[in-house]
Amino acid sequence: MKMKASGLKRSKEGIFLVFTRSLHLSLVVFIIVLLIRNANLSKKTNLTGRHFDFVIFHQPPFDILKRGPNGTYTWTGSDRYLIEWLAPKLNFTYSLVLINQTIADKYGTHEGLYYQLINEEAIDGIASSFYLTMDRVTRMDYTFPTWADGFSLVVPRPGEENRLFAFVGPFQPTVWLLIFISIFVLVSVMTLFTWIHQRNVKNSLSPSTIDTESNNQPKGNEEVRNISLQRSLFTSFGSHMIYVMNIMTNQGGREVFSYLSFRIMVGIWVLCATVLVNSYTGIVISSLTTPRMKPAINSFEDLAASKEVSIILRHDTAIGEQILKATSGVYKILGDQARSNPGHILGDPLKLNAMLENGRYAYPFLSKFAYSFVGSQYKKEGKCRFKTSKTLSAMIGYYSLLFKKGSSHTPMFSRALVDMFEAGLMFHWVDNLPTIPRADKCFADPKSGVSRSVPIQLTDVASAFLILGIGTGLGILTFLIEQMYSNFKNRRRHGVPLIKI
Repeated sequence: MKMKASGLKRSKEGIFLVFTRSLHLSLVVFIIVLLIRNANLSKKTNLTGRHFDFVIFHQPPFDILKRGPNGTYTWTGSDRYLIEWLAPKLNFTYSLVLINQTIADKYGTHEGLYYQLINEEAIDGIASSFYLTMDRVTRMDYTFPTWADGFSLVVPRPGEENRLFAFVGPFQPTVWLLIFISIFVLVSVMTLFTWIHQRNVKNSLSPSTIDTESNNQPKGNEEVRNISLQRSLFTSFGSHMIYVMNIMTNQGGREVFSYLSFRIMVGIWVLCATVLVNSYTGIVISSLTTPRMKPAINSFEDLAASKEVSIILRHDTAIGEQILKATSGVYKILGDQARSNPGHILGDPLKLNAMLENGRYAYPFLSKFAYSFVGSQYKKEGKCRFKTSKTLSAMIGYYSLLFKKGSSHTPMFSRALVDMFEAGLMFHWVDNLPTIPRADKCFADPKSGVSRSVPIQLTDVASAFLILGIGTGLGILTFLIEQMYSNFKNRRRHGVPLIKI
């Protein structure tokens, strides 16, 4: 046993030594690569007046490109600030080239940019930052990150739930079923007690009284007495039902019998009905003062389960590619939903914004874009029609400038961007863009607001009028049936044929 234990101990120590050595080796390799990269970056400090051609495009709210007549244009935004900051720091000049719209319409905006960068010799880079994917890394060079942001969903703000059947909502179906069963059983027991008590009263009469009553009635009326007994039971059942319902609706009433058994039964029912009625009333009142909202969409799982909101994607964005290429999980579910509606996969950001404004779609993208879209819609319509989800746990986006593959100038830009990133300049520029309107009201916590009394609207009490309409209709229908039955009996009694020949 000692030899086995010592062998096990040695094996554990060996595994630990292998692990630590591999960890140390990884750290050493990382440090060597970092030193080599720093050495490469430190060779030159500027680009000595070199000229670069950057392709630009319309990317609201970060970059706004407006085309004018005769090939003129204006370009503003955070990436313009970035290029203007880099040019004097690295001592280079630059020209801006508009995106080829024909290529963009064919491949999508982002893929159109990549096509121009890779295939047009005059283009040196793209004047915008992109999230890195394996496909982009293999096709183009990338710099140190210029900016970082998480991903969120732009979703329609959930509305109030339909109150047409709000009177059913306070209790689950099983509770309602148990209530109806309890009422039926209680009324049936009370009717049975009534029949037994009436029979006992009849049996307590003297035989002479019973004989006198029997002699006073004509012979052969046994059927009439049976019908009278049935009517008596039916009347008792209806009377007890109304009494029980009066208790539930807080109307009260006086029961015709004062037997102890009835008092015990009714007393227990009053206690039970008190709990049920107060619970029901409390929930209904709270639903009027604090309307119940539809479930909010805060994750991909919520979106996949939603039957009212569908996903739309851009096939040329990193998160759009991940969802469309997924083979399992919630990404595959959302990708299948988008593929089942080809119009939900887009490459034009303007068309995507137009679809989002319909209020039936959700779009996953940068959190700052989501914030901007909600603010722009609030500024446009004066109300909060949209909201952003919580930051998705899928990924945090780090965005880099893209240059031609194998460009010798990429390390120089990376060195300068390290200084810019540490200073937080891009975050400052993005946060203060005039194209990102503020809408604090749309992002405020609804629970922190002070509730105030508002007039009750028709939608709040629609269920009461629905019940009234159904009850009135049933009453009229019952009245017509009673009249038809009464006419039928009168015709039979007077020997009038039902159908005239």
